Amino acid sequence: MKITRLKIEKLFDLFDYDIQLDNSENLLILTGPNGYGKTMMLNIIDSFLSGKLQFFNNNLIFDKINLFFTDDIEIVITQTNSNNKFRHANVEYKYFKENKEINSMDFEDDYLTRIKVHLIKEQRLLKTIDKKDNVTQVINTINENAKDLSKIIVLNIQESLKIAQALDSSFPKRLLNGMPTKLTPDEFNKRFNLLHDKQQQLKNYDLADSEQDIPQYDEENAKVLLIYLADREKKLSAFDNLLKRLDLFTNILNERRFTHKTIKISKHRGFIFLTNQGKELALTDLSSGEQHEVVLLYELIFNTNSDTLVLIDEPEISLHITWQKEFLNDLIQIIELQKIQVLIATHSPQIINNRWDLVYNLEDKAIAV
Repeated sequence: MKITRLKIEKLFDLFDYDIQLDNSENLLILTGPNGYGKTMMLNIIDSFLSGKLQFFNNNLIFDKINLFFTDDIEIVITQTNSNNKFRHANVEYKYFKENKEINSMDFEDDYLTRIKVHLIKEQRLLKTIDKKDNVTQVINTINENAKDLSKIIVLNIQESLKIAQALDSSFPKRLLNGMPTKLTPDEFNKRFNLLHDKQQQLKNYDLADSEQDIPQYDEENAKVLLIYLADREKKLSAFDNLLKRLDLFTNILNERRFTHKTIKISKHRGFIFLTNQGKELALTDLSSGEQHEVVLLYELIFNTNSDTLVLIDEPEISLHITWQKEFLNDLIQIIELQKIQVLIATHSPQIINNRWDLVYNLEDKAIAV
């Protein structure tokens, strides 16, 4: 289930908006001058889907908000004003085609758990974490991303080893029971070449220590080779999704042509950057724009799951104009890979580039009250 439409009446006591979010690209761009509510749109969606309903009391001035979802679900949030001192939000859940109410508990149990949201805020380079004794620590996001990627890599390696152990323990039994199909020389060579390529890819990303040896096809041992081949394919399949994400992440960053530097994936470090002379750089030695690019891409590729609504506030921050112009093309690739829906709030015509068909301009669409 995903959000398809956002309708707001008397936002800030000034504007009415009716925003269609559902399109074939799963991408919409909000733009407009300051004060028209771009970031507020992201906060409204994030606050409701994250269960932060207190946000709709005194934090925001409006008369009515309608959120429409697939499955014909409509959420209606209205606000009452008590003596001009306290605004209280009321939430109603219903099927909009049948105009029939849904019990709030049923909605929260059956529907809200299926709607995932991920807000990428304007401030991305620093994040706070709560430690023991109510101590809050501020850390560099890019360092945290590198550590996080290392953990993801370790989990994928562990999953591959788990599959390998299960297959190895059953290998003798499967060999003795025979195989229902035969392996031809052409099939053998094709499948082993694919395995060799994947093994080389894993080695390039520090996920494997050696390349895959390719044995010679032997008719007498075809049954053993077929079992071995199928087992290797299953063992390496644990890395399929990770490899796609690593390819996209590294290709985008290396194609950005960061000044005399290249990103490298490390099993123990997550990712590092090297100069053209092979010298390692501290991640925080990257420029502000480079860090923003890395952090934003990491959030989109590694910190979002399929069927998530991703909200991005001002992706252009600190990015070179050339990078801004390339952002939407990169984002469309990420949307296709991750199967996500994205809503952007931006001031930048360079981010929009030539995709004005994806834009909802708040200044043009606002109905002044």
